[in-house]
Amino acid sequence: MSYNIVSIISIVITTVIALLISHYLSLVFFEDTNNLRKVVQLIIAVVILTTFYAPIKYILLKYMNINDKE
Repeated sequence: MSYNIVSIISIVITTVIALLISHYLSLVFFEDTNNLRKVVQLIIAVVILTTFYAPIKYILLKYMNINDKE
């Protein structure tokens, strides 16, 4: 696998994690009809994406023994 494919895989994994966590956290704190829920869901998703993308990509690169200097 190349570096680009690992980057795409890590983006997909991080996106799925961010969507699930932001959805459930916004449901816990807000009602389903509240308009503020979507804004909070977006903020949580962005924070999770920026926090977890680099570590997941690093773990995948180490696990698959891919050199990022290709």
